[in-house]
Amino acid sequence: MRFRVLMGLLALAFSLCLTARPAVAAEQVQTAWIGEHEAFLVWYAKQKGWDKEAGLDIRMLRFGSGEKIVSRQGNYQWKIAGCGAVPTLMSARKGQYYVIGIGNDESEINAVYVRPDSPILKTKGANPHYPEVYGSADAVRGKIILCPEKTSAHYLVSAWLHILGLQESDVKIQNVLPAPAVDLFAKGFGEAISIWAPSTYAAEKKGFKLAANSPDCGIRQPILLLADRTFADENPEQVRAFLRVYLRVVNDMQERGFKAFVQDYIRFNKVWTNKLMTEEEAEEDLRVHPLFPLDEQIELFNPKRGNLRDWLRGITAFYGRLGELSQEDIESLNTFGYLNDSFLKGISR
Repeated sequence: MRFRVLMGLLALAFSLCLTARPAVAAEQVQTAWIGEHEAFLVWYAKQKGWDKEAGLDIRMLRFGSGEKIVSRQGNYQWKIAGCGAVPTLMSARKGQYYVIGIGNDESEINAVYVRPDSPILKTKGANPHYPEVYGSADAVRGKIILCPEKTSAHYLVSAWLHILGLQESDVKIQNVLPAPAVDLFAKGFGEAISIWAPSTYAAEKKGFKLAANSPDCGIRQPILLLADRTFADENPEQVRAFLRVYLRVVNDMQERGFKAFVQDYIRFNKVWTNKLMTEEEAEEDLRVHPLFPLDEQIELFNPKRGNLRDWLRGITAFYGRLGELSQEDIESLNTFGYLNDSFLKGISR
């Protein structure tokens, strides 16, 4: 009896050896992110194992800013990244990256705040083309504005001043990052701050009032998905696989609604960025980050009908005013040779 059982087990083992197939190793792809909303989509996909299902092993590197992502690519050799449009355009002149997609839209969370008793709040719609914008030339001229220079918040300040008929030389911009800007402003320093989330939530908790945000000022601030050109040209299927993973989360969030992701978002911020968010803050942060599914992405890239080029032209014009881009640079960037929607178009529907 024992002999028959033993022989049966040996036969089963032999059969398994014949039928077993070696597991296909997922392709490792180094990616780069700052600890914000767009990184959550990739983190969430990894929690679900969706990258492995797509044949990828996505590795996430964390950086403190978009500028550091693009400037340190050579050190970390990332292949795909999520980055703000401002640092992306400043590096696009070098021809190192493709813009392969849009991570989200951060326009609403770039905002100018003032104190509740600020004279800036006494006037709304001074420029009738921008009826939701607070302030006037007389109320803002000469004021100190706390704002991180050469960022999306700086771009917003520039647009706000232009709407009011002012230039940057008419005010005093102090280069301060959002979190310390809120603290300094609470202590009485400056007359306005231009910041982004989550510092916007801290500002609102302290009772500061919104003077303008990017949509009020007619500008858009997309987070862009980048790919190293050499990697993308040599590994187009990996780029398409990454986009499938990212857009799978986009579709899931749009189908289920952002409220279904609040607890996951709280956990992501605690684990990956060491930030503690309340349910209200998490829900608001998810709400104010519009996402774009595949069809909308392709439409935004369309050179005749899409809006992406107009959004980016506004940013290059801003850097031209700062003297950071020459007219030659602006003309080169506005040919949009760095935009590449072929990977989006190559995704099976």
